[in-house]
Amino acid sequence: MGVNIFLLERRPVELSVAGVVHPVGSLRRFWKVTELDAGRAEEMDASEAAASALPSPKAVMLADVNEMPLGSRSGNTVRAHLVIGWDEGRTSVTDMGWDYLPILGYAVRNPASKLFALHEECDGALYPLDYGRAVDLGLIGPSGHLLRRGQPVISACHSIRPYIAGYAEADCTFDDGRQETLLIAASYAELPDPSLLIGKRPKDLEHGTKGSFTSMP
Repeated sequence: MGVNIFLLERRPVELSVAGVVHPVGSLRRFWKVTELDAGRAEEMDASEAAASALPSPKAVMLADVNEMPLGSRSGNTVRAHLVIGWDEGRTSVTDMGWDYLPILGYAVRNPASKLFALHEECDGALYPLDYGRAVDLGLIGPSGHLLRRGQPVISACHSIRPYIAGYAEADCTFDDGRQETLLIAASYAELPDPSLLIGKRPKDLEHGTKGSFTSMP
């Protein structure tokens, strides 16, 4: 167990979303957060520097495979790869809630074309996406182009309360309707005003703001 780090690879992957093919990024499993040492941190920095020199993908696909059933009466299972949205400039992610990035679906490889196609997960089974459904889910625009969906924006912060020494909990609502409790580094003597979090993404809090706090996914 433990929180794993996944790094963005320089090699793109082609993913079909409702029949339109898009280049997306690929992720490889690196090390657990607790297993980082000086050598691995240096390797991670080099990998991230190489990835940051390239345009940021709008979505990424994990190399790890899940065996999942297709939503049909056949009972067949397929090898599926998780696909998540991606922030501009991001080069890594952890699997602790995927750092609040949205899950877009699962990529399944077509044996005939060798092309990956995005599927929607519903009640543990996978279903192909048609154009109308992909638009409804906010995955593609009217012209068929893939939309960027990174971390959601904090639309409301309801309260901030002390947690343990040096940390506080912030009860937030994201603009996608999701409600999360963010763990932030903060002083007991001066908790930040909840309004300071509104309009920010969890990743923005890593750089601090008035009251000096840092987001921890």
